[in-house]
Amino acid sequence: MRWLLLSSCLVACTVASDPPVEPLPPLPPPATVETDRFRDAEACGQCHLVADDTAVLHDATGANDSPVLLWRSSMMALAARDPFYLAVFAEELERAPDRRTEIETLCARCHAPAGTEELAVEGGHLSFDDMVGGTSPAAVLGRGGITCTLCHQIDPANLGDERSFSGNFVVGFGRALYGRYRDPMTNPMQLIVNFTPTFGDHIGSSELCATCHSVVVPGPSGKIVEQATYLEWKGSAFAADRPCQFCHVPSVDDGGATISTAVASFPADLLPRTPLGRHTFVGGNAYMLELMADAIDWVGAGVPAEELRAAAQRDKDHLAGAAMLTVTKLADGFTVRVDNRTGHKLPTGYPSRRLWLHVTVTNAGATVFESGAVDAAGTLLDAQGAPLAAQPHRDELRSADEVQVWEARLVDGKGTPTHRATDATRYAKDDRILPLGFVPAQVEREGLDPVGVVADATFVGGSDSVTYRVPAIPAGAQIAIELQYQTLAPSTVDAVAATKTPASLVFVDLATRKGQAPTTIARATLTW
Repeated sequence: MRWLLLSSCLVACTVASDPPVEPLPPLPPPATVETDRFRDAEACGQCHLVADDTAVLHDATGANDSPVLLWRSSMMALAARDPFYLAVFAEELERAPDRRTEIETLCARCHAPAGTEELAVEGGHLSFDDMVGGTSPAAVLGRGGITCTLCHQIDPANLGDERSFSGNFVVGFGRALYGRYRDPMTNPMQLIVNFTPTFGDHIGSSELCATCHSVVVPGPSGKIVEQATYLEWKGSAFAADRPCQFCHVPSVDDGGATISTAVASFPADLLPRTPLGRHTFVGGNAYMLELMADAIDWVGAGVPAEELRAAAQRDKDHLAGAAMLTVTKLADGFTVRVDNRTGHKLPTGYPSRRLWLHVTVTNAGATVFESGAVDAAGTLLDAQGAPLAAQPHRDELRSADEVQVWEARLVDGKGTPTHRATDATRYAKDDRILPLGFVPAQVEREGLDPVGVVADATFVGGSDSVTYRVPAIPAGAQIAIELQYQTLAPSTVDAVAATKTPASLVFVDLATRKGQAPTTIARATLTW
């Protein structure tokens, strides 16, 4: 009897101490907030967001170029509300609870910079719980993402220096908002939001972007370069005359004309200014913007879903210019060259992104060869329709079970793939296509050099070529080649799902329902 009572107690205690994990509740909406140094972005919208029937802040094509309007549907504005980011953040905390302060300080610094900066001066940090549900001024600022009064207050003091990387920018206390105009009218902004517009040409420099687009994290056996977009650009031919803003905050309209317009709605007699950067912050995140549009009520950003879908389309249009394909016919197959037209590795950024070639050879309506096909979830398949094993870098393909996938693959100390840089010891593979003219400085080579491409003579700055040995292609056969891009591989979603947290339940549910269908960013055809 005593054994039965003890057994019953053990079962009851086990059940009681292991409650089911519930999904993270919807995030709080934006709110008005002002501190000694920061304001909410909506305050800036009083003058820098206008309706479509207003003449100012419109370009020659009639497009509305209001900075706050374009920014609020970008990944910059939604950086702290991104469900994938929050899921990985929560996963890091769940797996290393003893490092909570370190992880929160690292992970919030670039995604919720104004909130982290607000607490950092007092020796504190913004916690995960603050970000997803806090009501303090720092929490409200943090959920605002990369806000106007954070980015435009970054001091030029340490920009471009390694000490500024991983979000270690400097923000002063003088409420000076830097911009690219040498003679700004100061009174209106001082009157309405108590900031002083100040000339600072560094706002148009890549070194400003470098603070959060060069991320080095402490791994188990030393530092791991998680992201190096700025350093990739710095070692490219683009560094001579094309800063990040040239492509990602363009100062030309959709017709290619330089934008010239009054940059605010007040006062009414402002003269036209140039350049005006379109605060679209286009990149490779169409998938995440669409995911958040699907969950617009949970995201809580106060932005219509249609705006997020429009921003996603801008990203897709941007991706369409990222690469070019050239096909060359051979006696026993063909070669496909992929030219990288960006100023960084392709793909760049967080190591969950990948590119591959989907090649189909058809004859009289029948498929005679196919490599790089995916299922409805976006999983790469072999010739039998089964999930394809992880692929090494390939210069030459002879089988439908072989696919050239350009990616950065982190592994832990046991050689197991991981998407978490804090668990990683090295890159087992990094064959992302290099930018044109790529010659990184010797001191910055660690984390930038390709991994696993030593024997490939066609892997050079600006391009990579893949040869398909497909014998006996029938005369008249049609060869279709698509360069496919995926923000998240399904395996990454599965890995996040393995650690059940309130945030991961939300993300995995959204990603599972949406799938990870790739985006085609370049096409080519050949008739045999």
